Amino acid sequence: MKLLPLLMIILLQVNLFADGGNIIKTAEHHYNNGEYYNAITESMRYQHLYPEGDLYAASVILAGKSYYLGGNTEKALGIFTDCFNRFTKETQGQEGLYYSGIVRILSGSYYFGARTFQEYNFVYKGGIFYEDSVFNLCRARALAENYDDAERLIGEYRALFPEGKYSSEADKLDLMIKDERNRKKKNPVIAGLSSALIPGSGYFYTGNYRLGAISLLTNGALILLAYDGYRRENSFQMIFFSIVELSFYNYSIVGSIRSAYEYNDSSYMKKEILAGIKTGF
Repeated sequence: MKLLPLLMIILLQVNLFADGGNIIKTAEHHYNNGEYYNAITESMRYQHLYPEGDLYAASVILAGKSYYLGGNTEKALGIFTDCFNRFTKETQGQEGLYYSGIVRILSGSYYFGARTFQEYNFVYKGGIFYEDSVFNLCRARALAENYDDAERLIGEYRALFPEGKYSSEADKLDLMIKDERNRKKKNPVIAGLSSALIPGSGYFYTGNYRLGAISLLTNGALILLAYDGYRRENSFQMIFFSIVELSFYNYSIVGSIRSAYEYNDSSYMKKEILAGIKTGF
């Protein structure tokens, strides 16, 4: 038992005099292995031991990325913003601002993501993420369904970077926007009325053929079972299947209306855009 206090003192000394570079290397090792909690812990240990250390800003960025990939978006945004404010003139300041924009877009805050990239383009014109930021601003506008702005910004990107690394993606984004503009929308009222007349037909109208077939067959079967009860003068069967059929009938109408809204939604395009965003993490 007497050895325990001595061991604790030795461990404390090791922590106090640990080499800062080794701490960051350990944090990066945990980060690369997906051990984000340990990466955060090691980054914070460096910050505690070396508040004026050369790798302090790098440890902040590493902690921010670890928090984001570990599922704590708000904490990551706070760290990236603080890093930008504290280290504006350093590389990590650029990283903090740029990653803030990426995290905001990926978390669905398209407007604030666009504002962040605009700020980056103003503060760090020609910076290490300048081209990435310019193109991600195009993406942010498209995600927010501000297609006029997105197309204008794509044109500006092409003028700035004629042979840019996002040239093919700019063409693809431009085409997706044009397809989305020209895509004919489905009327939810027509979808609902169609299913009110013939259950399931509203699904067929919106191109959801599988649900349309299921709805048509299910409602038809329940109507037949209710009629069979009536024909056989079986009141229980007739009432039971009539009530069940009414529920399925109403669901068919509501489901068809929802299907029309889903058809009109640009979620598929948004998924494609988000899938193309490289976090750099």
